[in-house]
Amino acid sequence: MVMIYIMIILDLLALGAVSLVHFGITIPVLILYYSAGYFFLKLFLFRDVMSGIDAVFGGYILLVAFFHVSSFFYYFMLGWFMYKLIFTIVNL
Repeated sequence: MVMIYIMIILDLLALGAVSLVHFGITIPVLILYYSAGYFFLKLFLFRDVMSGIDAVFGGYILLVAFFHVSSFFYYFMLGWFMYKLIFTIVNL
């Protein structure tokens, strides 16, 4: 149960970091690297479809970190994490 809460918090921190960059607020790039690494680590640890989708968003975070990309893909990411958050809260 504690692990679920930790992963929700880390997901929200990553989403918050990408949201700040998307809207033009400068943050340390290292936070974005850690966020992307966290999503790739989840893929290697759990090897399921949801972690695969998270890893795709980790790739997007790397694009944001390296090339300062800001696209509509952010809104897919926002929707995905809100979906995960709502269904996690409902199932607890």
